[in-house]
Amino acid sequence: MEIGRHKTAVFVSVGALLAVNYWLAVIRPRQMNCAPGETCHVDSPAMRINRGLLWVSVVIYAGAVTFTYVALWWVRMQS
Repeated sequence: MEIGRHKTAVFVSVGALLAVNYWLAVIRPRQMNCAPGETCHVDSPAMRINRGLLWVSVVIYAGAVTFTYVALWWVRMQS
């Protein structure tokens, strides 16, 4: 499996994309001067959904990284 062979590069790339999404979903909206009711406003439903999906993605990513490297460590310790 090609992804398994390049797992470190995949995890680093996904981590970088999550960092960019953090900037887009959390930091940038606070710097913008959007009026309440606009889509770009911090408390708009679209921004709340985006932040929620960001944190769900971060939890899934952290779980995948943890599971992968703990499983690799466990397999190495068994042999």
